[in-house]
Amino acid sequence: MPVSPISEPGLPKVLRTTKESQRLLLRIAISFLLVQSASAIPRFAIKEGSSCNTCHVNPAGGALRNDYGMLIVSTDELPMPTTGSLITLDDVGQLTDHLRIGADLRIQAITDSEESTAFPMQTDLYAYFDLKGMMGLYVELEVLQENTEYWTNAFFPFLNSYVRVGRMRPMYGLMLDDHTSFIRGGNLQRTHGLLKEGLPFSPLTPPVNTAELGMFRSDFLFTASLSNGFLAGEAAEATFLGPPSNRTAVIRAEYSSSLGGYSGLAGASYLSEGDTEIKGFFGGISRDRLTWTGEVDFAGGWTGDVNSVASYSEIAWMIKPGIHLLAKYDFFDEDIELLENALSRFSLGAELYPFSFLELKIQMRKTHVSGTGMSPIEFLFQTHAWF
Repeated sequence: MPVSPISEPGLPKVLRTTKESQRLLLRIAISFLLVQSASAIPRFAIKEGSSCNTCHVNPAGGALRNDYGMLIVSTDELPMPTTGSLITLDDVGQLTDHLRIGADLRIQAITDSEESTAFPMQTDLYAYFDLKGMMGLYVELEVLQENTEYWTNAFFPFLNSYVRVGRMRPMYGLMLDDHTSFIRGGNLQRTHGLLKEGLPFSPLTPPVNTAELGMFRSDFLFTASLSNGFLAGEAAEATFLGPPSNRTAVIRAEYSSSLGGYSGLAGASYLSEGDTEIKGFFGGISRDRLTWTGEVDFAGGWTGDVNSVASYSEIAWMIKPGIHLLAKYDFFDEDIELLENALSRFSLGAELYPFSFLELKIQMRKTHVSGTGMSPIEFLFQTHAWF
């Protein structure tokens, strides 16, 4: 029987028979409906040469994980081999054939020579109801922020597209899980005197009414959305999509692939709301156990009538499964015309996955403020559990 190559976002490239191809297309439809939240770890997708929706129930990646993210990645690929087998669980979040639940729980402590703080960082609860792989309903309760994200989507396999409508945040850039990166929300508490110390993609910015169209073909994913004023923080009580003069329009495109011993991802994003425009490029490349991830964004009108720039660069080295060493550089310039209002942050750390569904993060970071000098060295400790 003849075979033909099949390649879709979120799934590895394989060879299938005609009958198997039909099954694969159905799985692709289900995975797209089972996949979407506000954050992700893009380097895992870059290493596989695929989209973040491989593991999550969201075309952008992040939040609730699908069966592949739970049974393969969280159980087999992430944890240390010597200890990961000590905790073995079935896919506990799959309650029925149609209903999946999950959660992300993070606790973080930061200390330096001047102050120490410890606080719950994330308590998010998820539920997704899938109707035969063609329609779905998603609910996310962000307990600490007292926000609720919810949406419904419909998948159109003959058009390789989906439509998603509800209350959510726009898909922009890398969608990192670290909201302290300047390309996301930046410094929200430990600030250094600037008007703003990061872009607006913070978990504290509430989701808004949004209509989104997504299209995919092979390893290419394109999304476009229109929503109530996201930067203005307009509540969902406003009429759907709000007044035309204050809507948020977002366009995002990404391409992921593997070639020889290399894999990578490249993409671009654009956001417009009123007098504010944010545009940028993101991507990464991976070979063997080394992965580089980066993004640069240019914002006009975000910090007043000036132009700003934010960038992120990370090199990750997987020493062995379950142990990752990371070096990061974050940069934010509030006004590129001035010399003394830029932040540079250098970070060194490790991510440990001793057991399935458990991550321990240790990080040392130093921030330089233009015109002021270095701030004290910060030490960060974070515990992350999920299912």
